[in-house]
Amino acid sequence: MNAYCIEHILFMIISTIIMIFSIILLKKFFPKEKLNIFYKIMAIISLILIIINRIVVSKSRNGTFLDFIPDTFCSMMGFILPIVILFFEPQSKVFQYAIFAGFFGGAITFFYPDFLIYFDNFFNIHPFTGLLYHTLMLFYFISSICLGFFKPTFKNWASFIIGLSFMLVFAEFGNTALNQSNNMYLNAPLLSGTPLTWYLVGLLTILVYTLIIQLYEMIYLPYKEWSIVRLFRKQKDKNVSEINNK
Repeated sequence: MNAYCIEHILFMIISTIIMIFSIILLKKFFPKEKLNIFYKIMAIISLILIIINRIVVSKSRNGTFLDFIPDTFCSMMGFILPIVILFFEPQSKVFQYAIFAGFFGGAITFFYPDFLIYFDNFFNIHPFTGLLYHTLMLFYFISSICLGFFKPTFKNWASFIIGLSFMLVFAEFGNTALNQSNNMYLNAPLLSGTPLTWYLVGLLTILVYTLIIQLYEMIYLPYKEWSIVRLFRKQKDKNVSEINNK
């Protein structure tokens, strides 16, 4: 089975339709002040899915606890994101890191689930639970912004970089201390034969992350409230002040 088998294409179409209608229904009928409850329930479902997925992964290997421990970016986010949703406020620094990191992992796998090539049956519990929790990570990001539950801000921009740094430390620990072969692709490109090393993909991700926040401000905020406009205005005022003080 390849990544773009008919089952996966149908899964993407059906999932997209469900996500769109869910956002419309939530926006129309679900009180905004109760969205926190909705996302916490979804987070519990996500945790159940990732736990089932890691149990299946563990049994397909040696069946030990070490095999249960996440060994990819997405499986790490499969645990981190729902836990953050359960215990942190949506405008916290930790939340901004987790929701964006989950979005990138979820989006990449939603559109290109490379693990499908190892299975003959799309509905095998291993790939299917994997696709489900990745899709939920994508849904969290899109829906939370559309519904106003989460508002990305440049004030918390560095949180994403710090969060990724801690993940790299954990991945290196997994590769060295736990004998995981290629946690977070630190030892090989994401796609064999390409220059997509972890640091190149990381830089591209940070660039896209920054552009998304800027795009959000351009869509949802007045021109004068854009961070880049306020930055230029602040610098201009500083220059004027320095000139006046001379």
